[in-house]
Amino acid sequence: MKFVSARRTMSACILSAAGVAAMALPSGASAAPERCSGAPSIGGQGSSLQKVAQEKIWIPAFTKGSNKLACAGAKGQGALKKVEVAYNPSGSGAGLRSWGAESKSPSEIVFGVTNAFVGTDEPPNEAQVKEIENQESTPTPETLETIPVAQEAVAIIVDLPEVGGVHCTATSTSAPGRLVISDQELEEIYAGKIKTWGGISGGGDELKPATCDSATITPVVRFDQSGTTHIFKRYLNLIEPAALETSAGPKTWSQLSEGSLNTTWPTAAGVIRPGAKGGGELIKTVTEAPGRIGYVNVAEAREHAAFVPPAGGDGTSTFWLKLENSSKGSGSKIKMTYADPASNEESGTAAESNCGKTAYTNGENPFPPPAVTEYWNEVTTSVPGPGEVKEKGYSLCGLTYDLAFTKYSLLASQGATEAEATSVENYLTFVTSKKAGDTELKNDDYSPLPKSVLTIAEKGAAKVAF
Repeated sequence: MKFVSARRTMSACILSAAGVAAMALPSGASAAPERCSGAPSIGGQGSSLQKVAQEKIWIPAFTKGSNKLACAGAKGQGALKKVEVAYNPSGSGAGLRSWGAESKSPSEIVFGVTNAFVGTDEPPNEAQVKEIENQESTPTPETLETIPVAQEAVAIIVDLPEVGGVHCTATSTSAPGRLVISDQELEEIYAGKIKTWGGISGGGDELKPATCDSATITPVVRFDQSGTTHIFKRYLNLIEPAALETSAGPKTWSQLSEGSLNTTWPTAAGVIRPGAKGGGELIKTVTEAPGRIGYVNVAEAREHAAFVPPAGGDGTSTFWLKLENSSKGSGSKIKMTYADPASNEESGTAAESNCGKTAYTNGENPFPPPAVTEYWNEVTTSVPGPGEVKEKGYSLCGLTYDLAFTKYSLLASQGATEAEATSVENYLTFVTSKKAGDTELKNDDYSPLPKSVLTIAEKGAAKVAF
């Protein structure tokens, strides 16, 4: 199926005009700035899912490493100038708003060097892209880039209930010492159809003591607009595409995954929220009282002692679940397999997320989209049911992205500079290169991009300019 893009159609005339203008440039027109000659420091914000990757992998390697694509002032690194990078894991929603997507106040919109790129796991949809590009002095289609940078797994974490003062434990055929969960059970918990822990019953699941089955299960969700929530809800939409009753009226999971509806949930679910934003706050809320279930990227879950040995994991009351990744048959004869979000399962030692072999889809269009100037908001994985793609790894995975511009000059009136654009290009070219840390990503609970996506990301990063 051919990918048809309104953005590409609109930009054809623009590109044609740009081509004419380019031919008219004098022969002495300036070339691309020398590497590492840009702003001495840049900042970005957004995705909390990227927190570990930004703070532990990319930024240290770029600002202190010897790689020729880095800017640490080392031999072979362009102008030999050091470039500092800061990242604020404020959440995908906060990042998008800071560039004008659904912003409620002009004062929160910043395009200067302190907010030079945005991390997000909720890639902007058509309306959000237009809102961001409308901040330009001359709104220009296909100047905003949604650049994939990594893959990550969303883990389902639990703190089992207490009955009679005794903290419940669990076991299952596929995961001795903890629970497994089917796609349908997961969706029905967050739709409000499963209300008790006994509703998780596939895969030989068993709670001890048996009275734990009747204990109430309490779904926990993010306080803020979140890219992790976007990935989670897009997946639930594959399981149940019908509309559900919410405070905003009947909405599908797909509709609830984006924009202001990202924080809205089915009324029947009775979800609870942390008092503050971020995945860390969700983890804290899950562990504050028995009987709660939540979702968080596996890198953050691994950093919390409650979910890995010796405090958590097999045989304890706090752990992450294995999720259905293939099934065949139907009714009483259905057979399912389950996968862990981490390649080394529940261990205190970080490893690769179990997303390296995950198959992605893009709605009715081919995956991946052909360029970073297209819309990536439809990207999700597949439901591993009969007739569907059988995931080889974990099925609840997602891509995470960094946003940048091909023409920061269109935002000069809002503080963007050529030096800023140069450093952003340098940084994102490093991040999307295979030399940026594929090994490190695998050692810190992420997975590198699929090869087909990496090629598109590298081309996009190279086009970041003033």
